[in-house]
Amino acid sequence: MRKSLILTIFSFILLLSLSLNIAQEKIQTITLTAWTIGPDRPSFYRRDNLVDAVKRLNSLLEKEGSNIRVKLEATFDTGTWADYKQKFVLAASAGKAPDIILSGHEDVAPWGEAGYIIPLDDLIKKYKDTTDLKDVIPTLWKSVQYKEKTWAIPQDSEARPLYFRKDLLKKLGWTDKQINDLPKKIQSGEFTIYDMLQVAKTAQDKGIIEKGYGFWHRPRQGNDFYIYYYNFGGEMQDPKTGKLILVKDALKREYQFFADNIFKYRTAPEKFIGMEWRIWHETVVAGKVLFWQGGIWHWAEWQQVYKADPKDLENNVGYALVPSSDKGKPGITLTHPLAYMVTKNSKYPEIAFRLIALATNPVFDARHCVTSMHLPVLSSTRKQSTYLKNKFLRDVEYMLKFTTFIPNSPDFGTYDTIVFKGLSAVANGDVKPEEAVEVVVRDLENALGDRVIIK
Repeated sequence: MRKSLILTIFSFILLLSLSLNIAQEKIQTITLTAWTIGPDRPSFYRRDNLVDAVKRLNSLLEKEGSNIRVKLEATFDTGTWADYKQKFVLAASAGKAPDIILSGHEDVAPWGEAGYIIPLDDLIKKYKDTTDLKDVIPTLWKSVQYKEKTWAIPQDSEARPLYFRKDLLKKLGWTDKQINDLPKKIQSGEFTIYDMLQVAKTAQDKGIIEKGYGFWHRPRQGNDFYIYYYNFGGEMQDPKTGKLILVKDALKREYQFFADNIFKYRTAPEKFIGMEWRIWHETVVAGKVLFWQGGIWHWAEWQQVYKADPKDLENNVGYALVPSSDKGKPGITLTHPLAYMVTKNSKYPEIAFRLIALATNPVFDARHCVTSMHLPVLSSTRKQSTYLKNKFLRDVEYMLKFTTFIPNSPDFGTYDTIVFKGLSAVANGDVKPEEAVEVVVRDLENALGDRVIIK
């Protein structure tokens, strides 16, 4: 009897062992790939949030009884946007795209049209209530929609303010009250963009700053330039047809502003367009420029990459909306949300989507925000203690009420290249603003035909 019981127990253990081995053999480990970009180095959590979400995903898969487990190969690019996007387009065209691609919201239109990425509406509907996707700030969903479909999950948002040196304004005779009131005067439209140039010129004339160091905008092609186009009355996309719009008078006024900055007020150096970003950052960090316009993420980049003294930034650098073009009109900024997309090449699109969804949570969102100085995509992130402690982010949140976006259009790349070419020609003194506008109109009509509306 005892021998029989022992044999029974042994047989049971053997069977159990075999069953476990069989179950173990059925476990399938799949490898997902993800490409992410800063290009600012402090934005590494765009990659690491995905990496850390793998453990959460595998835990869920195990609880669900799935035999799938996930590994992730993720990259973080600190090169140029142009190179990064070209690399993806070439890979997608060859059927070798990663499972997940991070990029700007404006890419959903051309990449969706080209079939490089897939719409996510069904997956969002399936998982929204059981993830933090239900907490995404509603306006951010609009930025990743095209042709009534949702093509991406917002990853972060931001603003692009005007920065100014408080210590230099004090040397100019400004009181603490005048300096502290400047953001409010910009918000209300009491202090305009040409008022800014006049103050900058005065500081140069008095020797407080060198000539050409009064106002610096970005030195290379980028979305910030559309802040000024919108500022002067520009429109970019027809809401009914989706066609791009160019307002000639607004573009002429924008071009004239950049020409005035360089050639009339002498508040930026000649041949400024094309300056290396490293030189640009090192110069503003050194406190040599009175006014400059950049992104809120620069606040982190200046400290982590360019070794700016945090106390110097806190005590001597102010920030506000970009001043309006006309008295009484509020200041303005531009927001460029980045987003995760699932590619058509992915063999496991639902698994890739779930990984993105799990990486989109308030804890991960907050750590990305405070490390890289970006604004959150989730409403609940604002309640995280790490976020609440960050004065700078709390100070700039209001700017989203005065923001604009670039359009979601497959033709935007062509549009942007032509418009920036005109701006560069004006900034280099090669043509007058009105001449550049006519060339831009001609080139847009030749390139886009009836897909662009000229006003």
